Amino acid sequence: MATKAEVLEVLEGVRRKFDEPATKPLFKGFDRTLQFQFTDLEISFHTRVHNGLMDPFTEGKLEKPNLLVTTDSGTLIGIMNGDLSPLDAYSVGKLKAKGSMTDLLKLQILM
Repeated sequence: MATKAEVLEVLEGVRRKFDEPATKPLFKGFDRTLQFQFTDLEISFHTRVHNGLMDPFTEGKLEKPNLLVTTDSGTLIGIMNGDLSPLDAYSVGKLKAKGSMTDLLKLQILM
């Protein structure tokens, strides 16, 4: 199990990927809220992607995020380190996602 600080660092990695010049154009016109819920730490973090920007992650839950990713901290770290495929994690139930399929496929670009 990771710490809250380690999870925040991984989420900042998601933001850094968003800021890459090749990634930003893929999100043109994309305006969505995104929430990560960590079952092992019992915490959630959310952000908003809009106007070509990704807001900083904030601790807490949104009532109705456009995209909701539920996982444990170790799975997210494994995905972001390249040790685990998001599709494999999803297939075995370690990663759950709610939202439109189009939006979820876009999110995979950041992971």
